[in-house]
Amino acid sequence: MKVLLLGATGNLGSRLLPALLAHRHQVIVYVRSERKLRDLIPASLLSNITIITGDATDTPAITSALVDNKCTALINSAGQAAIFPWQAPRMQDIINAVASAAVEASEKLGYPLRCWFLGGLALLDMPGMEGAVQLGRYIPLFSEHALTYACLSAKPASNLKWSMLCPSTMTPTSQTIALLETPRGNSLSASADVPPHWQNSYFHGIIPFVGPLISALGNAPRYGTKLEDNADFIAADLESGDARFVGKRVGVFDKGEGKVE
Repeated sequence: MKVLLLGATGNLGSRLLPALLAHRHQVIVYVRSERKLRDLIPASLLSNITIITGDATDTPAITSALVDNKCTALINSAGQAAIFPWQAPRMQDIINAVASAAVEASEKLGYPLRCWFLGGLALLDMPGMEGAVQLGRYIPLFSEHALTYACLSAKPASNLKWSMLCPSTMTPTSQTIALLETPRGNSLSASADVPPHWQNSYFHGIIPFVGPLISALGNAPRYGTKLEDNADFIAADLESGDARFVGKRVGVFDKGEGKVE
C-alpha cells in the first residue's frame, strides 16, 4: 500500500518506518521538520521514502499529500494525549485535521482510506461489560483518547476505514532504528474493543465497582508491549488487508512474555 505516515520522528513512528518498508509498503512521510527526521533516521531508510514537510493541523496540506501521492492508507502517530482527565486536550487539533483530510482525500480519490490512529488501554471496554463500561472508569488516564474515538466514529465509514491501536505502556526493544531486510514479526495477541487475555479478579462480579477496580489494577501491569512489535503489527495488518479491526479499538497483549495463563 501507499502509506502516509505522520509522527515519524516519535517513538512509535520511527519504528513504523522500517516496519512498513519491510512489509513492502511505499511510505510517504509527513513531518514538521525534515532536519529532525534526517538527524534521527539513517540514510538507508531515508533513501526509500518520500518526505513532505507540513503542519499536522493543516487539513488542506495533508489532503494534498494523500491525493498527490494516491495514498491508500494513513497512519497517525503524531501528537501526545493529555495524561490526566483535568488537563486540557493536547492533540485533538491534530486528530480532527488528519481525520478530516482523510475523508476529503477519499472523496477526491474515489476510494476509502485505511487508517490507523493511536489510543490507550483505558479506552477499551471492561470485559463482560462490552459497550457499556470502559476501563477509563477505573483507570482514569489518557482519557483524551475518548475524544479521538468520538471523532473517528463520527466520520463516514464509506471514506474512513479506521482502527485505533490501544496499547498500555510501550517500550523499545532497541534504541537503534535500522532498515530491515524482512519483517521482524511480532508476539502480539489482539482483540477488538476489549483487552485480550484479561483475568477478572475473584471479587469482579461480587462487589460493585470495587471488584472491577481490583480487576483493572491487577491486569494493567500485564499489558506492556514493545514499540517494534506494535509497529510490525500495524504494518502487517495493512499488508494483509484484513478488515476485522476496521471501526474498532484494538487491544494488544504480548504473548511472548509468558504472561498468558
